Amino acid sequence: MKRWQKILLVAFHAVMLVLFLFVVLNSLQLRWRLGYVLFWITALSGCAVYFIRGKKAVYNTISRIYAIGWMLLSVVGLIFTFLTFDAVYCETDKYIMKEPSEIIGFDSAILYEKKGLLEVEKQRYKFVHPKSFTPLDTIGAIVIYGDFDNGETTEDGVAILPLDDSFDKEKAKEYALNHNIEYGE
Repeated sequence: MKRWQKILLVAFHAVMLVLFLFVVLNSLQLRWRLGYVLFWITALSGCAVYFIRGKKAVYNTISRIYAIGWMLLSVVGLIFTFLTFDAVYCETDKYIMKEPSEIIGFDSAILYEKKGLLEVEKQRYKFVHPKSFTPLDTIGAIVIYGDFDNGETTEDGVAILPLDDSFDKEKAKEYALNHNIEYGE
């Protein structure tokens, strides 16, 4: 490698590492699986450091150890990617409903609001497997069409549930009554 290529690779890896750490430390969830893409670009550029050769043996040894560390982290990242993959149930132009990636827990759906490149968590719903939904921002509610766990089996149905903190119980009950929808707490 030429000197400028080495500098470019190290600088690129450093920028990607800082960006990845910023996303992870601030618990940001990126849309379109961009968090995974960011990790893999960082990991692969870290592995590429293995091929940098300098004039001093100390630098070569340090770069090899660093790259091997990233190779091991890539294996862990591959396992983590498969364990934390969250499938999308359904989405609208403003919201997305995903299946949680948690191994332990009872949440069956998580509602995210789309904000640019970010997905901001709005609400978690238990015992719900949505097929589609309609957000009612004016009353802070969401109408979910899908399967609902009743403890023993799942039943197909419709329910109106809170969307966020601006949930208006009276208007939600009225909406549910007018549209023949079960009102859930």
